[in-house]
Amino acid sequence: MVQLKGKKLPAIVGPTATGKTDLSLALAERLGKVELIYADSLAVYKYLDIGTDKPPASFRERVPHHLVDFLDPGERWSAFQFKKEAIYLQREIRERGNLPLVVGGTAFYLQALYRSFLFVGAPAENNIRIAFERLPTEKLYALLQNVDPRRAQKIGKHDRKRLIRALEIFEKTGRPPSLFSPRPSSFSPLLIGIRWDRDKLKERICRRVEEMFERGIVEEVEELFSRGYSEDIPALDNFTYRPIVKLLRGDISRKEAQEEIVRGTFRFLKTQINWFKKAPVIWIEGEGKPLSILVEETCAIIKRNLVEEDAK
Repeated sequence: MVQLKGKKLPAIVGPTATGKTDLSLALAERLGKVELIYADSLAVYKYLDIGTDKPPASFRERVPHHLVDFLDPGERWSAFQFKKEAIYLQREIRERGNLPLVVGGTAFYLQALYRSFLFVGAPAENNIRIAFERLPTEKLYALLQNVDPRRAQKIGKHDRKRLIRALEIFEKTGRPPSLFSPRPSSFSPLLIGIRWDRDKLKERICRRVEEMFERGIVEEVEELFSRGYSEDIPALDNFTYRPIVKLLRGDISRKEAQEEIVRGTFRFLKTQINWFKKAPVIWIEGEGKPLSILVEETCAIIKRNLVEEDAK
């Protein structure tokens, strides 16, 4: 049992394949009264379990999970939607007397949620504008759609000047322009990361991709098609599922699909590592440690910062 102190919103973060799912579940059970909020761009989709590596149903029965396995594969999920839901959920969880714990490695989602705290030294307005002015208008519209669909729809696809201005607001404030408010956030970040050697992580990624095929990722996509979904839906538009679609079309072999997923995951890993270098993460070494030790180390950080044990 736990009681909260302070208003920090903790998160278990780190690159892909570091063991965030196992640690978050064990930590939740160790602390008690914990609810998990997933910051993952693919785990939101229904019917896709293997390629998304979402926590299995048995995990979700043991500890409350939010923003997992609820979205239709034909719908799009954005950083804007994640931030809005996560802010609402963390408030609701606190009102129940429980501890909200964010889990995930989708850096764009974490950036949207914690932006105003993580990047105080934002670039000057002129530098931001120069960066956006280098992009084609259709790319600007796609970026704004991802962080603020409502404002993107209102501006339209061709008003380049207003698209740039809206993206500037988001970059400088971390808030979607359509919901811009001077009110301060009701929480601050406590980021706890699991660190591994990069070469070891790449080995784990290769094993994970092999396991995806052994567990039936190809059959998973076939089953999705049998439900009437097409190959161009948002849930399949990523480096994990796109090669499976190409495999089923006969464009590439099974081996080529596997290699393509590995390359895409390596690129994603590089992006994640670069982002986490800029964030104020409290790192714990994951390599070579049993889960029980990782739980104790993480539990100590959380208790020291925002949790005290129930006197009962």
